[in-house]
Amino acid sequence: MIRLRDERGFTLIETLAAALIIAIAFLGLAGTHAVASKAQSLGNNQGLATLLAEEHLERMRRSSWAQITTTAASEQRQGETFIALRIVSDVGLSRKVDVAVVWDDRFGVHYLALSTMVSQVTNP
Repeated sequence: MIRLRDERGFTLIETLAAALIIAIAFLGLAGTHAVASKAQSLGNNQGLATLLAEEHLERMRRSSWAQITTTAASEQRQGETFIALRIVSDVGLSRKVDVAVVWDDRFGVHYLALSTMVSQVTNP
């Protein structure tokens, strides 16, 4: 008996199965992209908040003793609003400066805090 049909190549079911496997793989990659995007955005905002807090601390290190005071300020950086709260407390001949930065982005409310000591001896 002679076969008339050529059996080389892929059937329709094999092609659909391969397409389904590739589609599932791409869905996994899309989920990974969403997580990576969130991490990148959060990391960028944490960097901006750290920079803002360090600027406040450096400003206090360079200020005269009388100018080292408690304040609160709101600042825009790269489209995000950051609220910086500077709390000053006396500790002997020094002042402890705590800077807390709070921001609210699409992933929720975040908080970062840094501290330093400023001496009356070096900041007359």
